[in-house]
Amino acid sequence: MTNPTATTLNAGPGYTYTYIVAEEAYWWHARRKADPRPTLMVAKAADGGGVAWEFAVVHKQFTVVDEATIQVRVFNDGFAAFTEMPPFFAALAEQKPATLDGVRAILDGLGVVDATERTDPTT
Repeated sequence: MTNPTATTLNAGPGYTYTYIVAEEAYWWHARRKADPRPTLMVAKAADGGGVAWEFAVVHKQFTVVDEATIQVRVFNDGFAAFTEMPPFFAALAEQKPATLDGVRAILDGLGVVDATERTDPTT
């Protein structure tokens, strides 16, 4: 388990904590039709490929009250993130970022790696 007082998160041997900025990824134009909301995907990525778990941080704009907020979406296979990344969730609770840039600043500050593929590796 990650030390909750650590300033840099360590995913352990064979893994790296990463995030992907969906709107900056080369494949965003295809995904955008399914869900156009700006999204960060946070994962415990295996060094050889694949992930142990992942969750989404989504930007939501409420037009009725003209208020922006973020929403964390975690499937049951990603619940381990709550125990493995307590400094991240504690920072969310303390700072209450309303934008993905604010969330990215927290992730960057904890040493989580931006793994966004901004150019198509097949071209």
